[in-house]
Amino acid sequence: MPLFAALEPAALQRLAAQARRRELGSGACLYAENDDPSHFYVLLRGRLRVSSRGQLLGYISRREPVGEMGVVSGEPRNASVHAVRDSLLLAIPGAAFLAFLRSEPDALLSLTRLVIARGRQYQSKRRLVTTGSGGSFAVIPASPGVPAERLAEALVQRLCGWPHARLVTSRHVDANFGAGFAQTALDDPEAGERLRAWLASLEDHHAYVVYAADNFDDAWSLRCLRQADRILILAEAQAPPRDVPVLDRLQAEGLIAPVELVLLRPQGEPSPHTLAWCRESCARAHYFVHPWAEDELAALARQITGHGIGLVLGGGGARGFAHIGLVRALEQLQVPVDVCGGTSMGAFVSALLACGFDSVEMAQIARETFVVRNYLNDYTMPRVSLIRGQRFLRRLRAVFGERRIEELRRGYYCISTNLTTGATVVHDRGELAGWVGTSMCVPGVAPPVAWQGELLCDGGVVNNLPTDVMQNLERGTIIASNVSAEGDIRAPGAGLEEPDPGVLLNRAAGQRLPRLSEILMRSATLTSDTAIQRAAIERADIYLRMPIQDIGMFDWPRLEELVERGYEHALQQLTPLRGQLPRG
Repeated sequence: MPLFAALEPAALQRLAAQARRRELGSGACLYAENDDPSHFYVLLRGRLRVSSRGQLLGYISRREPVGEMGVVSGEPRNASVHAVRDSLLLAIPGAAFLAFLRSEPDALLSLTRLVIARGRQYQSKRRLVTTGSGGSFAVIPASPGVPAERLAEALVQRLCGWPHARLVTSRHVDANFGAGFAQTALDDPEAGERLRAWLASLEDHHAYVVYAADNFDDAWSLRCLRQADRILILAEAQAPPRDVPVLDRLQAEGLIAPVELVLLRPQGEPSPHTLAWCRESCARAHYFVHPWAEDELAALARQITGHGIGLVLGGGGARGFAHIGLVRALEQLQVPVDVCGGTSMGAFVSALLACGFDSVEMAQIARETFVVRNYLNDYTMPRVSLIRGQRFLRRLRAVFGERRIEELRRGYYCISTNLTTGATVVHDRGELAGWVGTSMCVPGVAPPVAWQGELLCDGGVVNNLPTDVMQNLERGTIIASNVSAEGDIRAPGAGLEEPDPGVLLNRAAGQRLPRLSEILMRSATLTSDTAIQRAAIERADIYLRMPIQDIGMFDWPRLEELVERGYEHALQQLTPLRGQLPRG
């Protein structure tokens, strides 16, 4: 451990004399927010999750210290810590640890640096993904005959193979310890400790360990669950859901390792049971894999290890055409996008990407929608909005057809604003066209959409760059593209001496002043573009501020210019980073 690396053996012995073992089962709480900081801990094996007020802050891996800030400051715990999987810690009383630090300046200096680094990590809005630099997975078949072990073997190969990654089955355990040892009872103190220690030792030699389990309520399958940072349930997409016995035990025991669903679906085949499978397995995410397509296995491996690419596109009317240029740059650089999402126009462009359209097709669809035909011109008497929005919704349904979000091969989400409650609503399932349209309903321009007795409108009202949603998916690098413009609502030369309330009503010929639709859109997104945007930017790993300041929200005819601007800017910003990003 870097914290103790410079210490003399005698100092280490004094500290070791104060340490006691602390075993923590998967899902158990080490300490909660506002608890007294009684102990300092060192994690020997396993993985811990750190959260505050229900929000994930990060993860703690083997040989990392735990709870040092509370012990040093003497203040109540400011976060909660839970075991993602079965873990073993050393616990040192806080008073003894402070006394030790007073006598060992090298350890005190190392700890001070650690506290500063942790503080910076948590203050930034980026989170550590569970398995970004190593970890363990359990692959479980949802029904007999599903090739879970074959998927596990394929993942090991996609994770650079031996020795970087290793497959572990019950046969491997029995070969090492003797027949039947894999079925050692979880509460067997002696044999269980031997097996846990051996499995933990594998992580010293392999960055990733992939466990292949069975869909049975047996000791080996349950042990796989308790050793996993992520649990992958493998099912056939066209088969109806069925009970997964091992998951019943997981839920009953309160294990907190995230469950994700992998559905085997050949290209062009439907997946009518996706939502039912997600409900049955309580999966937080799902992936489609064509058996055994190399590109889709690679995408799966990237995402579950936190090396995927998530693309977040903001709203901004016509300025959102610059997003198409970004997609074109990503294509040229061969950077694969694994999951995408956005708000308003960003929701529209990212939906096209999730459907598999390339940048050329996107530009053609956008040109037909907003320039050639202008499907936003079904004006009405402005009782609730300037347009009815029905013509535009029909256009969206013509573009996206009957696609449902949960059946798209590339992950997708968009957001809307609940006018009734003021909350953000995330749409990651349901009819694609309908939810994209909802995300684009600017209050006053288009009528709000009724949903479960409440009214929804443009997502940009509360969150114009939804990097927080992407961050919660824990897929890897977040690329965010912002096309909002500051200071774009102006009246040049007016009201210089006294307020001029009539300037917009008495505009001179040729004078460029904002129109009603622009005022409504700017008013709707003002809070999001100012108060919330900084946090959204901090969550992004790569942030692109598109050069669109001189273009209005409804300058639809400037589509080609905007695409080109977005392309040139993205290429300039991303090319130096190409070596840090995966290649498709």
